[in-house]
Amino acid sequence: MWLDADGGQPPEVVGRARQLQEITVLLGPGTAAGRALLLSGEPGVGKSVLLGEVARVMSGAGARVLSAVGVRFEAELAYAGLHQLLLPLNDRFEHMGDTHRKVLRGALGYGGDPVPDGLHVSDAVLFLLRQAATERPVFIVVDDLAWLDRASSAVLGFVARRLSGSRIGFLAASRSGAETSFERAGLTEYELPPLEHDAAAELLAARFPRLAAPVRDRVLAQAQGNPLALVELPAALSGPQRSALADLPDVLPLSPRLRSLHASRVAGLPAESRRLLLLLALDDTGDPGVLRAGSEDPKALTALSAAESDHLITVDGTNRRVTFRHPLMRAAVVETSTLTERCQAHRALAEIRAEAPERRAWHLGRATLVPDERVAALLEEAGHRAARRGDATAAVATFTRAAELSPRPADRGRRLTRAAYLGADATGELRSASELLDRARRADPDLTGSPLTAATAALLLLNGGDGDIDMAHRLLVEAIETGTHGYDAEDDALIEALHILLLVCWSGGRDALWEPFHAALDRLKPAAPPLLSACARTRADPAGTGLAGRQELDSILAGIRNGEDPGQIVRIGTGSVHPDRLAELRDVSWRVVRRGRRGGHVRRHIDALMHLCLQDFPTGRWEEAGTLAAEGLRICDEHRYPFFSWYFEYHQSLLAAVHGHFEESRSLADRITQWAVPRGVLGAVAFADHARVLAELGAGDYECAYRHAVAISPAGRLASHAPHVLWACMDLVEAAVHTRRTAEAAAHVRAMRKAGIAALSPRLALLVAGSAALVAPDDGAVGRFEQALAVPGAQGQPFDLARIRLAYGERLRRMRFVTEARAQLDAAAEAFERLGAQPWADRAAGELRATRRSRTGAKHGSVTLTAQEQEIAALAASGMTNKQIGERLHLSPRTVGSHLYQLFPKLGIASRAALRDALASLPPSTAF
Repeated sequence: MWLDADGGQPPEVVGRARQLQEITVLLGPGTAAGRALLLSGEPGVGKSVLLGEVARVMSGAGARVLSAVGVRFEAELAYAGLHQLLLPLNDRFEHMGDTHRKVLRGALGYGGDPVPDGLHVSDAVLFLLRQAATERPVFIVVDDLAWLDRASSAVLGFVARRLSGSRIGFLAASRSGAETSFERAGLTEYELPPLEHDAAAELLAARFPRLAAPVRDRVLAQAQGNPLALVELPAALSGPQRSALADLPDVLPLSPRLRSLHASRVAGLPAESRRLLLLLALDDTGDPGVLRAGSEDPKALTALSAAESDHLITVDGTNRRVTFRHPLMRAAVVETSTLTERCQAHRALAEIRAEAPERRAWHLGRATLVPDERVAALLEEAGHRAARRGDATAAVATFTRAAELSPRPADRGRRLTRAAYLGADATGELRSASELLDRARRADPDLTGSPLTAATAALLLLNGGDGDIDMAHRLLVEAIETGTHGYDAEDDALIEALHILLLVCWSGGRDALWEPFHAALDRLKPAAPPLLSACARTRADPAGTGLAGRQELDSILAGIRNGEDPGQIVRIGTGSVHPDRLAELRDVSWRVVRRGRRGGHVRRHIDALMHLCLQDFPTGRWEEAGTLAAEGLRICDEHRYPFFSWYFEYHQSLLAAVHGHFEESRSLADRITQWAVPRGVLGAVAFADHARVLAELGAGDYECAYRHAVAISPAGRLASHAPHVLWACMDLVEAAVHTRRTAEAAAHVRAMRKAGIAALSPRLALLVAGSAALVAPDDGAVGRFEQALAVPGAQGQPFDLARIRLAYGERLRRMRFVTEARAQLDAAAEAFERLGAQPWADRAAGELRATRRSRTGAKHGSVTLTAQEQEIAALAASGMTNKQIGERLHLSPRTVGSHLYQLFPKLGIASRAALRDALASLPPSTAF
């Protein structure tokens, strides 16, 4: 509960703000005068820390704090606790009457007076305390009340019940359920709960910042919010264990301090009770069948009566399920057993769990101390089962134990490689994965070129090294093309390697990288697995093969609703990105995120956050997208996954662009590019260009927007293996139209139609229809825009729909359909304001103002300015060039210049510099 700061800084209490507030309320305001409170809680829960904090607060409020602590070896010494408590008041004895002074001196052993009876001592103590409280309030703090001697307990109980009307406060603490001679009747009691999960994680991170995630999770689970356990359990582990480089036991060992608190309570139990408790501790299910199967006594539960009486376990009266009162009790049971006893218990449990293959294999693995291929093979199969159900942490531990029990180096190396791959791909423990891979190579040097070894090395290279795409690609391609797998589609290691190669090719963003991948996919026998095939089509070249891939994806999505394997969920999400099917995975993606927040697999957590962000942006959940992007960046930084950081920076750049923070957006995009280009991650560069396109569209720099758009894909062509071309297609058309590149814009629309991308998703159907409307001539524009607005599902894409409405309104205003233009512009402006897309909201508002002026114009003196002249003048006054104004208003720079040439004499000015003042001088009724 304490965060001990270096350099003599005062400590900080973690996670106890609510409890401190509640205790303060119970004690009353100020110095707790006239109030008594008993604090209870499990050993190590932080009672002493809270006592100290409350005492500090009371001292700061002006009270004199008197304290005592019960000590086990002084429990038989009469008035030992009272001696501690009253020591600071010894100098006041001489100011008391003879009777009280003599009683206290006799009780505390001063002089040779006989020990008085308890009632007289109680009266004298209360008198002394009240006398001291006349000068300033007195606050009594007693810790470990259960170990206080009987005589002191009786006196303090007497005092605590007689504080009303005094300037004395009282706070004492004891272990829950502990027997004590202190009389509690009539006193307020407060049970101190364990730390909540977030506070426990904060304390653990502060004390052990380098603790590996799986180890952290184990500590959090075993400590169950007990602050002492949180700081002592990691201390009992070795350095490699804390870094997840060495195997952890089934139950984490206790430190000497924890052992002194808990193990002694177990050691005093009868032998049969301890044997049954050990079975329960190593099984950890509470199943009473374990007891019946593990004992010849049909009344096995009766052997646990002593443990139940001592509050070590509880037995549910309905189902007879046995649970330890705290995981530390379970640890104490294991701690007090011998190696022989543990092996015997594991063998017994293996027999009991014969119908549960994973549990049986694990117990056999723990009971076996020498290499044994039969047990190693059972563990390997158990590891595959754990991996299939999505428990990568358990799978890594199981494969590692299987390797340790493997007699043959080749088997040992294969199993270690599998553990390393799962560590790199799922759990986020890159350092541990790297160590496991090194051990695998040492065990079997021939494994260096295997597909799974290459896949693991590629993941480590991308995340833990320089992120070099070309090197990762070479490793994977060489291993796949030279492997002995025979392109068997049932070869799990080969399929995993192909999934990683798919990621590498997609990230590389170059056609040449894809050729070996597609060649390997075509050679798979009898055919590529459905998920790999679907992802290859929707992720590699969605403009060309996305429709076929989406059809494969549909059948996979149909069964994902209750999916539990985070690895499968995120891979299906990967295939769902470009066909815009992520909405169907929203619930399960959130499930993965919540699991990650509770300490689940880091890589899956990151992937699920990506997929939620990708869905949030087009659907207008921009606040959530920003929050999740920040979370993703934090996780990438904390767990050293730099390769995926750019993905979240892309989302931040997009959001900055649409909110009008153009410099921030450009800076983030530049940061992505500067990181990606040296590493060959050109797919990230396309993402950065997409963010730049939006920023320049918002800023009104259509020429710059066009350059960035064609960097993703040339106008008139949907580039092969450039997935981002789908999301930027309407952006390119809009930029081309505003820069008077009408032929290029029309050619791009034809390419979109020819590829049939509108069939991929409602979002793409909207972008294609909107693009067609943008390039339509005036006589066909209304019909095209109406078709775009009528696209099924268009309302689910609020930003893109509002952009189309804005373009529609602009076109209608130029065609002088003023009333109709206002309807579209009003709807667009409202949507932009709701989203926070301020640049587009301002543009819509400007168009609306133009519609209100378009019939009468504005007068300056006796000269009328048309609506278009006013708009040109305002844009020129803002500093825009003729070219930029032309792009905004669909005019040539020459036409803009001609309008300005005619405006200057009307306004009585000779240069652009005077425009702002001239416009400001217009009468209020006609001001722009």
